[in-house]
Amino acid sequence: MIQTILDALSYGGLYGLAALGIGLVFGVMRLVNFAHGELIAIGAYLLIVTIDLGLPISISIAVTGTAILALLMEFSVFKRLRVAEPSVLLIASFGVSVFLQRLYEVIFGALPLSGQIAPWMTGVIEFGDTTITRGSLVTIGLALVLLGGMWFFIEKTTLGLQIRAASSDFQTARLLGVRSNRVIGAAFVFSGVLAAAVAFVLVTQRGSVDPLFGVNITILALVGTVIGGLGSLQGAALGGFAVGTTISLLNSFLGNYRIYTYTWLFILVIIVLLVRPGGLISNKAVKERV
Repeated sequence: MIQTILDALSYGGLYGLAALGIGLVFGVMRLVNFAHGELIAIGAYLLIVTIDLGLPISISIAVTGTAILALLMEFSVFKRLRVAEPSVLLIASFGVSVFLQRLYEVIFGALPLSGQIAPWMTGVIEFGDTTITRGSLVTIGLALVLLGGMWFFIEKTTLGLQIRAASSDFQTARLLGVRSNRVIGAAFVFSGVLAAAVAFVLVTQRGSVDPLFGVNITILALVGTVIGGLGSLQGAALGGFAVGTTISLLNSFLGNYRIYTYTWLFILVIIVLLVRPGGLISNKAVKERV
């Protein structure tokens, strides 16, 4: 039971990080960025191809490279479409996602690329009759540090206040002096950093990466963002945490029937949205706080 709870918390933290990365961009630009999965994938690729340089250097390269790719997305594609309808932005993000998947196939190949990242995370810690995996503890710690750091940045810094204001009402925030390029660029950079953190945890668990590496977690993180409340950064993290925790618990308790995990997950999602269509934390509450 202890391991089950820790697994649920680690999954929840992981999906919370992924959902917050998506929520940052959506809050500022109203862009549902399906290419976020490709940011996770490039982070994993960079970790594997540079791991011989040492883990600290490899992580630094992965974080930097993912943040740069996120900025390139903004400057090359989304910056030109800021005044476009949300549907146009959505289609553009699909196009960027497919383009990057094909680009990864050309550069790294279509087959999975294997590598051993932080093998010490695959070990276990024993307390009497209780066995706890190190990966769960590391994931929980990483999630707490990053979510805490993002909370401090968004709540306590000037740039964080500008991001919250832009997330609530972008046009009004611009009239009040918020620099749009700075805020949007910061949102994409932090989205890339969070994607690199998710990539690190996933690639240590799986040991390989392919062009579709980040697609599944991105789709589920988007579900979490909707549950938490579109336009709410706190809601995105909370919704992602709820989705990850639910998936882990369902996998544990369904046993041989775990193939129905996603069926039960989306039944629960429908129930939540029927009760609270605006999500767990509505945008109205966010506007009042900002």
